[in-house]
Amino acid sequence: MAKGWVGVKGVAIAAIAVGLVLRFSNLDRKVYWHDEVYTSLRVAGYIGPAVEDAVLDRPDLAPADLLRYQQMPPSPSLSACWDALANHPEHPPLYYLAAHGWGRIFGASVGGYRAIAAIFGAIALAAMFWLGRQLFPLHPPVAWLATALMAVSPVQIIYSQEAREYSLWAVGLLLAHGALARAVRLNQPLAWLAYGLALGLSWYGSLMTGLLGLSHLVFMALTQRQRRPWMGFVLAQGLGIGLFTPWIWTIVRRWDRLKEVTAWTDDPQSLDYLAKLWGLHYSATVVDFNLPIDHLFTVVGPALVLGLVTVSLVQIGRHYPRSTAVFLGCGLLLPPLVLICGDIVRTGQISTNTRYFFPSLLLVPLAIAPLLNAGLAAASQRSRAVGAALLALLLTLGIASGFANNRAFTWWNKSLSYPNLAIANYLNEQNASVVIFGESGIALGEAISLSHYLNPETALWLLPERTLPPVTTLQAVAQDQPRLFLFEPPSTMLDAVPPGWQIAPTADVNGFAPNDLVRLIPPQGS
Repeated sequence: MAKGWVGVKGVAIAAIAVGLVLRFSNLDRKVYWHDEVYTSLRVAGYIGPAVEDAVLDRPDLAPADLLRYQQMPPSPSLSACWDALANHPEHPPLYYLAAHGWGRIFGASVGGYRAIAAIFGAIALAAMFWLGRQLFPLHPPVAWLATALMAVSPVQIIYSQEAREYSLWAVGLLLAHGALARAVRLNQPLAWLAYGLALGLSWYGSLMTGLLGLSHLVFMALTQRQRRPWMGFVLAQGLGIGLFTPWIWTIVRRWDRLKEVTAWTDDPQSLDYLAKLWGLHYSATVVDFNLPIDHLFTVVGPALVLGLVTVSLVQIGRHYPRSTAVFLGCGLLLPPLVLICGDIVRTGQISTNTRYFFPSLLLVPLAIAPLLNAGLAAASQRSRAVGAALLALLLTLGIASGFANNRAFTWWNKSLSYPNLAIANYLNEQNASVVIFGESGIALGEAISLSHYLNPETALWLLPERTLPPVTTLQAVAQDQPRLFLFEPPSTMLDAVPPGWQIAPTADVNGFAPNDLVRLIPPQGS
């Protein structure tokens, strides 16, 4: 037993080391996508609508003109940063304030802002180990195994390399889970105080912390009958929300703005499409090779991962205290059910986002670890061999996924900016080109994302409407820069192509679809 325990610890340490390398390597390799662009804008103190007013309808706009909004201004202002953050109240400010401090000290850069996320991703591993020790105090190998699985979990590596707040949120979620387990066990004021502080940190990671609070509330209702634990729980919840009060006040004051910037969550999606993504959220905790959504893996991968989690939960229910099984069951099931049922009822799409499933996804490694530990510690040599093989398979899949992700220039989490690097590479091969953007809520972010990779001589033209300008304006621009391209043109823009002008879809077989970039060709001799 002791020899096997040493072996588990050694394998876990090796997996953690690999996971850290994957988090901190090639930070600036992948496309800096729309939402990360807005991270840099807010951190520097720029407000999106004001930037749009400054760059709109300028046919000669150069990439450098847009990229200056990605840098800290000559005299950085914390108050300007706060105002920019308040303009997007759906994102709590803690990560962005940390990035603001980083930018003032080290300068603004893609790799720098992603390094902050990687640091929080590394801290999250320590938080997972602590949670494992709190939830399974008599079984130290479980904590090591859970941390090893999380270290190579593809979805955790992905969000540890994105210049956004989600790896910070992961730290808060894990600490809150562990603090609750500890507080219930000790039932002491300081333990409940720690839980309240952890909740406050989690709230400053995401508004979706409400899902965590719900799972904890149901856990308490199912396991606690005494008055004293409930008093500690309620006071701790109050402390967590109280610490978040400054941002709650910002949300109240900017309520209309919050509804405006989150209106996209109400856009309908087919149930078939939603169901595929729900499964992929969970399979990405173990394996992710960025396969097309219609690939066979979309069905097989999630089924295998969820089946493994189910078997492990049954094993936990049989061999561990009931409260442990209830804790994991509530945390794994309730947050996704709220998101899924909400989308089904209101035909929305918030559940398409993997990051919002974090309260549940973070517990997947911890749910699987006891099953692995049971196999590795079994008296039967065959059971030990099966446990070792399963552990090796899970770690191999995670590491292979991590290395595939690490070498790639884009990944599924880059969402609407997925093809931007390929588009920029194509445009860089053209001479004297102008990229035209129709008016939309994403045009500025996409234009800046492209600007990170475009040659200086390429121009970007952000139009104030979703249609083309007068033909005389187009002709004047085409005289100086004859190669005109429409970036993801809406139908209203394509319908407005002047007589005699032609459109030609431009496709790069390695990177983007025909309608992502459309050539606008003036008449011969014009």
